[in-house]
Amino acid sequence: MRLPLLLGIPAAAAGGLYLVGRRVRVNEDLEWETVDKPGKLATVDGYRVHYEEAGAGPAFVMIHGFGGSTYQYRGLMEAFASTHHCIAVDLKGFGYSERRPNTGMSQSDQAVMLAGLLEEKGVTRATFIGHSMGGGVVQRFAAMYPDRTKAIILAASVVGDERAGRRRIGGTSKLIRPVLPFVAGLAGDRLFKASFHDPSLARPELRDIYMRPARLRGSMDGLMAMMQDGASDEAIDYSRITMPTLVLSAANDRVVPLEAAQKLGERIPQARVVIVERAGHLLFEERPDACINAIRSFLNEEVASAMRTEAAVR
Repeated sequence: MRLPLLLGIPAAAAGGLYLVGRRVRVNEDLEWETVDKPGKLATVDGYRVHYEEAGAGPAFVMIHGFGGSTYQYRGLMEAFASTHHCIAVDLKGFGYSERRPNTGMSQSDQAVMLAGLLEEKGVTRATFIGHSMGGGVVQRFAAMYPDRTKAIILAASVVGDERAGRRRIGGTSKLIRPVLPFVAGLAGDRLFKASFHDPSLARPELRDIYMRPARLRGSMDGLMAMMQDGASDEAIDYSRITMPTLVLSAANDRVVPLEAAQKLGERIPQARVVIVERAGHLLFEERPDACINAIRSFLNEEVASAMRTEAAVR
């Protein structure tokens, strides 16, 4: 079952969700102020953003997907820290960033937050990689700030504006909010299992690491705000995404279908689509070497192309 279906369950059915076992309920039993955080905090327009960084060189910014965190980029950071300044960022309301949903939770708001964080870090231009929902944020950032975007990599990515302009939840929010811990728990449990081509890789201990940030108090309020604020996002102007683009898609993705990669390849002028075989939605977990090789090849070619362009200008 895909996340949009779960999050779109009609309010009339909300009461029945209480029958879902406590095994899939998200218990917000951790406090953001005191929980151990793996990385650093930066304050952007009064909001405290969690991020991890490693290496030196051209900036390489990494954005997780729905329910993800900086953790999912641990392998890529290790692989590219020798050549790049890698910055993995937790989006508002996710990972170990602050839980304060009244700061704007739409994808446009997330892009503005990223711009502020990079300004705080002194990064004027970067390559971005976004996984799943994070790919939507990266698309929106690239369209909003093309001069600050050197190249983008969209991994198992959604088409960023397919939910733009959706009607706000409005009056049904009071009915949905009480059962959201059950909905989110069920979604997280099912999506995690469905995110692997090889089911043996969906280990409970790995799932617990992925789900731990959802236990931070305020996570469900943030999810509710994201669903509400997302309705304000306008369609992405893909004509502004003219930078080199790698669309990295998993051949066996049961969460975001291959058609999404095909659409992105059609909408983005400079897009190149690469299919990773024998991989599900969490392709960095399942086929890390194949992903790293494809990304490294793309980055090397992008650098070589930039050098050729510079030489031609001279």
